[in-house]
Amino acid sequence: MTLYVYAITQADAVGTDLPEGIAGQPVFQIASGPLAAFVSEYQAAMIRAERRHIAASQRVLRALQDGTDLLPMTFGTLVPTADAVVSLLSRHQETLLAQLDRVGGAVEMGVRLDLDVPDPIAYLVAHSPELQQARDRTFGRRKPPTHEERIRLGQLCEGALRRYQEAQAAQLVALLTPACSAISQLPTQSDQQIANLAVLVPRAGVEAFEAAVQEAAEKFADDLAFKLNGPWPPHNFVRLALDS
Repeated sequence: MTLYVYAITQADAVGTDLPEGIAGQPVFQIASGPLAAFVSEYQAAMIRAERRHIAASQRVLRALQDGTDLLPMTFGTLVPTADAVVSLLSRHQETLLAQLDRVGGAVEMGVRLDLDVPDPIAYLVAHSPELQQARDRTFGRRKPPTHEERIRLGQLCEGALRRYQEAQAAQLVALLTPACSAISQLPTQSDQQIANLAVLVPRAGVEAFEAAVQEAAEKFADDLAFKLNGPWPPHNFVRLALDS
């Protein structure tokens, strides 16, 4: 038997009426001084990242988030015993309290900016005289381009896409900064994805932040689509490296 750890909170955190945890187990609190961990029992020493387990973990975190500040643990965090949980909280008390202070009163929102076109490179070429000239130099001759010429053109286009992503992301960050506590730029997942932001927002300021996103969207080209999600526990603003 091990304990699955969902999150670390202040010891006085409200944890009533929580949903069932992973494998249908009840979630309970283990406290040590000013800190507490919310955990549930688990039958194995490892846990697979199956959809049902992830969904259960997220339900617990969302329920906790409604009533308290929390440090969400990485999915799959298992601790062997209740005593080991108490030891972890005690040994890392200063670090954990500092992290809780950092995210206090805040939730995480996600903002994505996508280029809503079938082919981002073709889109950039159509909007860039420099890329059009490079394309014409490469393909506008009777003689087919060499492999090296194709590579150079590809590199030029990739560089243009990277600069475009960086410029649009920087503009978005500048517009949203006044409405939030912190912004973390996450890796983009495709050429269509121009910006992928995690944003720390005061819990009482979510509606104001949503309005700021809508206002920012009006300053971007119509081909750029905004996707807003949350609120979530502040996963991307918690920096913990704890040995159990």
